Amino acid sequence: MTHPALAGRIGLCPPIGPPQGYEWASHSMFPAELCSTQDSRVLIGGPECKQKYSASLLNVSAMSYGALSGNAISALNLGAKRGSFYHNTGEGGISQYHLLGADVVWNIGTGYFACGKTAQDGKRVFDPDLFVSNATRPEIKMIEVKLSQGAKPSHGGILPAAKITQIIADARGLGPPPWTDCNSPPRHSAFSTPAGLMRFIARLRELSGGKPVGMKLCVGKPVELAALCHAMLATGITPDFITIDGGEGGTGAAPSEFQDSLGMPARDGLRLVHSMLIGCRLRDKMSLIVAGKASRVLSESRTG
Repeated sequence: MTHPALAGRIGLCPPIGPPQGYEWASHSMFPAELCSTQDSRVLIGGPECKQKYSASLLNVSAMSYGALSGNAISALNLGAKRGSFYHNTGEGGISQYHLLGADVVWNIGTGYFACGKTAQDGKRVFDPDLFVSNATRPEIKMIEVKLSQGAKPSHGGILPAAKITQIIADARGLGPPPWTDCNSPPRHSAFSTPAGLMRFIARLRELSGGKPVGMKLCVGKPVELAALCHAMLATGITPDFITIDGGEGGTGAAPSEFQDSLGMPARDGLRLVHSMLIGCRLRDKMSLIVAGKASRVLSESRTG
């Protein structure tokens, strides 16, 4: 029955209860006790890692200075410090705003910002000496080699010289002016094969003094993920962690087709990586980190 006063407005009254076809998550009839703060952290670091890191379950994912303002990066870093979780730099280098007291995960992309130099042909190449000077900072707790990101997998980027400021140059290790266009190509120059990636990870771990070193990727072709697993088995080298970035990420630095249609969503990518590592008997050697869009607690619980 409908009250006469509401009869004309019935379309404005949503029904009580969930709609048909709604998403749901299973629950336990015997809820567990809340865990302690210490039990809610994860120790990251494999057998070859000398400086394992105790990470929070929720952290600040990769966003570069330049993509965000100095005030925004400062707020994220100070919040991470207060909440005892880590702050990922994004591939834009280590800015002064990332060094305000929080634990930092240093994201290294194809431009090797803060750990590279520009060769005579204009290409960015890895610089081990500059890497050591930054990797050994006490704020840097882990190092993440970025293969691809969910917002623009298989896509590089260029920062025009006109947009480079002294703070950006310092964060990226570009040296004194005059600056040229800053290029982040689609692929790395320090390695070209899955086995080469594993050897690069081992090298970074040694140069950093044994800090956890992992890789970040947005899952594309499953056969390429299988090739990474095969390289781990063949070389005996494993990353300390893998970050799975969901294809639902966003950016202002890529065509809409890349943002909207490329890469597996975080939940599907996580399931594939987790399952493939179990099949290769590698899952217990590394931690998995997920970065993706989670607008509700339900989204986070289903991804986990």
